Amino acid sequence: MEIYWNHNTAFHEELVDNAKLRGGRVLDIGCGDGLLLQRLAPFAGQVVGIDPDSQAIERARTRLAAVSNVTLVNGDFLTMPIPSHKERFSTVICVATLHHMDLRSALLKMKQVLAPGGRLLIIGLAADKSMLDFILSGLLLLPIRIMDRAHGGMRDPNVRIAEPKESITEIRRTVHEILPGAIVRRRFYYRYLISWDKPTDIH
Repeated sequence: MEIYWNHNTAFHEELVDNAKLRGGRVLDIGCGDGLLLQRLAPFAGQVVGIDPDSQAIERARTRLAAVSNVTLVNGDFLTMPIPSHKERFSTVICVATLHHMDLRSALLKMKQVLAPGGRLLIIGLAADKSMLDFILSGLLLLPIRIMDRAHGGMRDPNVRIAEPKESITEIRRTVHEILPGAIVRRRFYYRYLISWDKPTDIH
C-alpha cells in the first residue's frame, strides 16, 4: 500500500524516533490503515494497533501482511482489557484520535496501559474557542498551505472524522490533573503534542 503525507503523518518520524529509544511493546490507538505501525515495527519488539473502524483494520491487515511483530485489534480502546503488568506498553501513541473519545476516560485508560517508565505521546486536535486560538489558527493558514504544496498536497485515507470539542486550555487543564508533569504544547498543522513519562513507582 502507498505511503502518503498529511497533517497527521507529518509527525510520524518524530514519534518513531521517540518510540525506538525504548523499543519493547508499542500501542497505536486509532491506528487506521496501519501506516504508523508499519514505520514503528522495525524498532519495537511488538506493535499493537487498535481501531474501531473494521474497514480501516482490513486495510491495515493488507499493509502489514508481511510484518511478523504486529497485532491488530478491531475494537474500542476504552473497552480494551487492561494488560497484565508484564504486557503493558513501553510507548503509547495516539494520533488525531483523542478527540473521538471522552477526554478524561481516554487519558485515564492510557495511563493504565502504559508501563512504569514508559512514555505517552499524543498528537491531537483542539477546538478554537478563545481569541488567541482563532488568531493563531489564522496566522498559520498561509504557511501551512505552503507546506502542504511542498509535500505534494494533503492526502487522507478514508477514516472517520470528528470535530474536536475541547480547547487547548481545557485539554491542558485535564491533562495536568490526570498526568502530573505532562508537557502540552501547540504544534504546527493545527495540532498539539502531549508527552508524559509514567513514573517508575506507579503501577
